[in-house]
Parts: sequence; C-alpha cells; structure tokens
Amino acid sequence: MNHFWRFTIFVSGMLPVCWMLLTGRDNPGLQFIHEPDPVIHPKDYFGQPVPGAVALTGTCGELRPDHFHAGVDIDGVTGAPILASADGYIDLIKVSCNGYGNVLYIKHPNGYTTVYAHLDRFSPEIQAFVRENQYRRERFEIELNPPTSKFPVRKGQEIGKMGNTGSSAGSHLHFEVRDPQGRSVNPLLLGIPVTDNIAPEFRDMKFYVLNEKREVLSSKPFPLMKDKTGHIGLADDTVRIGAWRVGFGVKAYDRTNGRKNDNGVYSVTMWADDQLAFEWTAETFDFDETRYLNAHIDYSARKRYGAWFHRCFVLPGNELSNYTITPSMGAIKLYKDKPVQIKIKIADALGNSNTLIFWVLRDAEAMETLVSPPYQFDVPFDGDTQIDVGDFSAFIPYGTLYEQLGLQFETKPPVPGAFSQVYRLHDNLTPVHKYYDVSIRTHEVPEKFRGKAVIANVGEGRPDNCGGEWNGDVLSTRVRHFGSFCVMADTTAPTITPVVFGPDMRKKSTMAFRINDNFAVTGQANGMQYRGTVDGAWVLFEYDKKRARLTHVFDDRTGPGEHVLSLSVTDDRGNTRVFERKFRR
Repeated sequence: MNHFWRFTIFVSGMLPVCWMLLTGRDNPGLQFIHEPDPVIHPKDYFGQPVPGAVALTGTCGELRPDHFHAGVDIDGVTGAPILASADGYIDLIKVSCNGYGNVLYIKHPNGYTTVYAHLDRFSPEIQAFVRENQYRRERFEIELNPPTSKFPVRKGQEIGKMGNTGSSAGSHLHFEVRDPQGRSVNPLLLGIPVTDNIAPEFRDMKFYVLNEKREVLSSKPFPLMKDKTGHIGLADDTVRIGAWRVGFGVKAYDRTNGRKNDNGVYSVTMWADDQLAFEWTAETFDFDETRYLNAHIDYSARKRYGAWFHRCFVLPGNELSNYTITPSMGAIKLYKDKPVQIKIKIADALGNSNTLIFWVLRDAEAMETLVSPPYQFDVPFDGDTQIDVGDFSAFIPYGTLYEQLGLQFETKPPVPGAFSQVYRLHDNLTPVHKYYDVSIRTHEVPEKFRGKAVIANVGEGRPDNCGGEWNGDVLSTRVRHFGSFCVMADTTAPTITPVVFGPDMRKKSTMAFRINDNFAVTGQANGMQYRGTVDGAWVLFEYDKKRARLTHVFDDRTGPGEHVLSLSVTDDRGNTRVFERKFRR
C-alpha cells in the first residue's frame, strides 16, 4: 500500500498523532496524517487461472501461521489444467519440498507478476526444462530464471496441472498477483470472478485492557449471542468495563456461495462515536511485513486455543502498513458517565458486510485489578536488551517484540542427554518478530561430541535442533522463539524406511522411501540432505516434506536388468545413513 505524508498544524485541544504515537501521550502540536495514495489496479486485465467456475478455499489476507495469506486458494482436483491469467513470459520457476512446492511466476507487460503455486507438474516443455536442469545440477530443489524469450505465454494458455506440492493440505491452486513493487494485490479486486453475496460473520469477541502506550495489560472474553432471527449481537447494548482504556478483538470469517469452508475477511473497521478509530484492509501486502501478523492477531489465543482474533487496535511495535492511521489507533478511552458508541464492521472484498454496534462505559465500581506475574527482566520493544545469567546469555535487539515484556527466566537442572543446565527463556505464548542471539557456556561436552553439539529447545516431544557454532567453550545460535534451551549432542543418523521398494521392481513405476530424524530443526539449523544414485549415477528423488517421503519415478535412465540403488541421508550435524540394495527392472 503506497502512502504519502500530509503536514497539518492543529490548534490547542486537538490530538497530534505523531506525538501521541511516539510518546503515548496527548499533546497539542504538529500532526502527521498518514493517508493512502490512490492506487488504481488494473481491472479486467487478468483472467481466471482455471477453467470453469472459481471456487475459493482461501482468501487474500487470511490469517495464517506467521503470515498473511498472499493470494487466493482455488479449489480443484489434482491434474486439472492451470491457465496463464494474461499474456507474458515465464520469469521464474521454483521447485521446493515445502512452501509453494512447484511454482511458476509469469511476468506481464504491465509490470505485474502472477504466481501459480502447489502445481502437480508443469506443462511438458517447462517440465522437460526443469528436469534437464535438475539432472545437470544434481538436485531436486531448484530455482530457474529462463531467458525472457524461452517460454512466452498467451492468456488462457495451459501452463501446468493443479496439485498438492509443498506446504499444501489438499489439491488446489494458490494464485497471486504482485504489483511492479513486488507486493501482493488481492486478486478479488482485479475482476477475478467469484460468486459471493454472503456477508462475513462475527463469531467471537474479546476486550483488552490497555495502558497509555496501547500495550495489553489483560484480556477477557466479550461474549456474543445469536437471537431468534440469527442476528449476532451482545446480550445488552451497553457494556460496563472496569478499565480506563480498552481495545477490542473480533473473530470473523467469510464464506462464498456454495462453499462451507471459512475464509478470511477483507477488512475490519471500527468507529468510536462515529469517529474512525481503527481500520485494517487486505488490499496489498508487503512480504517484508507479513510476519507482523503475529502482532495483528491475539497470538496467545492462537497458541492456546487455536483461536484467530483480529485485534482492533495496533500494538506499539506493530509496523504493518495495512492500517489507516488514526489518533487512537484503536485504543478507546472509557468514561463512567458518558457511554461511547462502538461500531465494528467486517467486510469481504466484494462488498458484503456485517456491522456490530454497542455502547461501552467505564465501571468505576469494578475496576480491573491488574496483577503482573513475577518476572526477571524488562524487555522493551523499542530498544536492545542483553541478558547474562551464569553460563547463559541472550541478546534481544530492537524490533524483536511488539510491546514491552516482563520476561520470565529460570534455570533448571539438566534433562537426560543434556550437557548443560536448561535455561527457560519466557514461554511460547509471546511472539518473536526477529531472530535474536542465544549462547551457552559449557565444559561438559566430550571432545568427540563437540562437532555434534547443538543448542536444543526442549519442550514437549522431540527436541528442536536450533543449530550452534562454537567460540571457545561457548555455543551460540540465533532463534526466533522463546523456549527452554540447553546443549545437547546429535549423534544419531536419520532413518530410511522403504515404502515402495523390493528386489523385483519390474512392475513398479516408482520407488519411495520415508526419511526421519531424531531432532526437529528450527532457527539456523539445516534440514536433512539426501542423495540417490542408481549404478553410481545420480537419479532424481522428489521430496515431499509434509509426508517425509522421497519418490523416484523410473524413466529410460534405468533400463531392464539388475541395478544397485544407493540412497544416503545426512542431518544437520553430519550424521549419515546409507541404504544400499540391488533391484531388478
């Protein structure tokens, strides 16, 4: 979303936005008003990327783990044709075991790019080009930028088949449109035809007690009720809350005609006494900002209960540009004798909307008692923090948090297999935006295990390998979550389990194996690496990470007769498992 800045001098009594946003205090003076540039996206330029009716299973801006959904998900079956949405040329081809899986990027003459993800396979000429490069580079995961003249496409031309590759939970097309600046644009604003006259629904609400900086002090449910006509509202139109300042959160979903799945909404807007207090829209998304989703949602509610609440206020460390700048940024001041009318509107990209109206008063007789749990460190969102406790240290840089945190720290005895004490750094209910540094000093690791040592996050289930590099007797890494950290050694090689393999493969078109490791990987650790050969020559194994499965499709490279397969899998610490067997074709 493009923006420009307008300078306005306000007389005494008005709310200066820049001063209030920087200090959290009301003070007259110079105000910066942030207004969106009028952006005109091309209408009727892009056609639908699938034949027939377009049925959505996901909308642009939908709330997803650690990111906003950058496009639309179009339902279909594996093998259904995928069409170029407009004239252009193939600019980028990627093959990955997770993320978008098999994906094509088409560059168009108007400067926009369309993206087609989770493809089962590409068109034959593109597939042959990819396969040639995979064998030449001897790797499955690949990124290719063909010459602009290599694969020109026309609007409506078939470019691949729908699939379920990468981080996909079912067969569909993930379709994006990106503007010349590389930001995703909501495809439903560009004329992609979808039948929808169903308004979004409010499902749940919460209120949040806020301080003058819009930091959350506490939160409580704000129950909604459905009347006999099916209308959603509050039990009473006037609500009393024992707080000086509050914010609200809504759980909201949308549906399209003929579909039962819950999709995300396009916008959430809130007015206080008819003055705009908060507005979030899913028009465009900057990929550098998408992790600010964790500040936009109630992160703790998602981690605890799987509940996705849109905050109708902006945390002070949230720099997402999808908000309209207002004096309050969603923080509502309450009065004991003057009710404030709150109006919250949710809408989809096609204009269907639903509105909730109520009044709220400060309950002076029942003010919220705020008891802060004990903590060891004050960590600001707008400054650096260095933590040094015994053999543990952490450096948390500016911008890692979205609001000030009373960070809890605890040293615990070693767990089985650990070469250090366990250092609990807060909990996983608090989001972390940036990577930060963690270091542990230990003299307990035997020399033979030093190359296998990692900083591990030891929560429930198998430990997470967070990586680690030695500097003397200090092991350090970078992580993007809070947790319980210690030093462990990974000396166990991954496992290789045959799924489709035997001595006689003459009637098989593929061979497949499942691979697993004893550590999960996160932070700066690397995932498993693998290599397969037949009779000493490299062969392509496709890796489906969500199923932990390697699959090789036989072709003319493996002719009739007896052959030797060798498959090796190596983990982050260099532990290698080799599966070697003879088979007949």
